Amino acid sequence: MPFEIINAVRAKSTIRLVGGAANTQINLVNLSAQTGETVTAAAIAQVSTSTNGIFRIYRGNSGASNLILELPSAATNLVLYEYDITFANNATQNVFIEHTGTAGTLVMQLAKTATYTPALEGM
Repeated sequence: MPFEIINAVRAKSTIRLVGGAANTQINLVNLSAQTGETVTAAAIAQVSTSTNGIFRIYRGNSGASNLILELPSAATNLVLYEYDITFANNATQNVFIEHTGTAGTLVMQLAKTATYTPALEGM
C-alpha cells in the first residue's frame, strides 16, 4: 500500500496510507526527521480513516503481533491527544497496518520518544 511519512524534529510524525487491501510496516527508524534524532518509541496520538474495509493496527512486524486498534468501514476520527491519551502499547515496536478494503485512506500521527545528538543542554 503506498504510504508517506512526514517527520518533524521534536514533534509528531504523520503517516498517510492510500489504496486497496495491503499490509504496511512502518519501522521506528523511519520516524527520525534528521541525522542525530534516534526514535526509541512512538505512541498513536491520532487516527483518521475512510475505507470500505477494515484497518487493523498492530505493534510488531506482522498481523500476528499485538492488535492495538481495529477501525471499521465507517469514517473514523480519533483525536486522542486532545484528551491527553495515546495508545502506547508496545511503543518500542514497529507499527504494522493491515487493510482489508479495496480502497481507503488512513492518516495517523505518532508521538515520538527520541534521543538527540548533540543532546539538548541548558534547560
